[in-house]
Amino acid sequence: MAEQRSPKPPVGGSNPSWPADKLGKHEIMNKVAKFITEVKTELKKVSWPTKSELINSTIVVIVAVVIMAIFIGLCDVVLSNAINFILR
Repeated sequence: MAEQRSPKPPVGGSNPSWPADKLGKHEIMNKVAKFITEVKTELKKVSWPTKSELINSTIVVIVAVVIMAIFIGLCDVVLSNAINFILR
């Protein structure tokens, strides 16, 4: 007797209804050129920081990292001593 199987469930994921277009070298180069011009256009819209703003922001980041490193180091020392005291 033949085994009865239920129909296959629909498969999720990518299942394009048409195959991908095969682009020639010319079309690819046109797309790359268009992408580069769009990137240049968007970069002109960016509000770049001044040199002093950049230096001040860098100092703030370095100070914050040093403070966090000291805090984490102190927490490590305190917790290590507490665990050693409990386990003795």
